Amino acid sequence: EISSSRDSPQVRLKKPRKARTAFTDHQLAQLERSFERQKMELAASLNLTDTQVKTWYQNR
Repeated sequence: EISSSRDSPQVRLKKPRKARTAFTDHQLAQLERSFERQKMELAASLNLTDTQVKTWYQNR
């Protein structure tokens, strides 16, 4: 017997995606500056490199 995914009790309805946020150039610049500064401070306080902190944020 062949069953379709519609028949499976494990099928879950997907939530509709939120619209993607369109950031202004000013917002992007502010976010970049803030993250760069905080990344450096956090790395120093945890004895990690900036790259390790950046990678953790990207993979979380």
